[in-house]
Amino acid sequence: MKSLVRTAVRFMTQRTAKQTAAQGVVSALGAGLMGAIATLPAMAIPQEQITDKLTNVPVYVIRNGDGLLLVPGAQSDPEQPAEPSLLVFMGRTEAETLLAEATEADPEFAANLQIATTSLELVYTQFQNNPEESLRLRYVPERAEASQADDIDEAYRGGVPLFYPQLEDGSLAAIPDSTGENVFPMFFSYSDLDFVLSEIEAQNPEARAAITVGILPLEDMLYEMQNSDDEKLNQVRLLPDSDVINSVVESESAAPEPAE
Repeated sequence: MKSLVRTAVRFMTQRTAKQTAAQGVVSALGAGLMGAIATLPAMAIPQEQITDKLTNVPVYVIRNGDGLLLVPGAQSDPEQPAEPSLLVFMGRTEAETLLAEATEADPEFAANLQIATTSLELVYTQFQNNPEESLRLRYVPERAEASQADDIDEAYRGGVPLFYPQLEDGSLAAIPDSTGENVFPMFFSYSDLDFVLSEIEAQNPEARAAITVGILPLEDMLYEMQNSDDEKLNQVRLLPDSDVINSVVESESAAPEPAE
């Protein structure tokens, strides 16, 4: 198992460096985007711990000239107006697909739409701190990740999949992060988890054989954080898709300098 620990430490260290570099980018891009709504139940773990876990996760939203683009939500009561929803995209491709569909359906309306990058922490925090309005968040997974989750686990029924290493008995596999603390990593990208597992396989096949891939929707994880008293939740780390992180950093690097 020593090689498992070494591999995990190196990978977590690399990811921490990437996330630190990207954190300022994501926060700067997202600042001022939100304005909004939705009350959540009392937290089972402190709110600041939940938001800390979401800080480095970039997401995409669609803006129009008046603010954020909202879409009609599910209507449970036909006598009442449908609650509006904000679509929160985990990948830019899915946001671009919706924008293309909107352009085809109504070019004049779509001309005012644009994709904006923010962080999951900003979306989560702003929308729970404004209970005066009714609004739902609808998380849109990356299509490739949802397809991968469906292939791995026939019980997967949608949502944003989080991929995590688990032991044969189904319990979470703890690995040390760059500080030596044992954590339970949950990956937004299957390929990122598979990279770690592949290195473990190369160095210690026996250790790799003891690990399988578990899947939990992000929506369920957020619910557990808000309601469960399981202390293991404090050790959960949400690791964003490294390709999305790289895309955000590259886009920011390529952006022209503001005129003085």
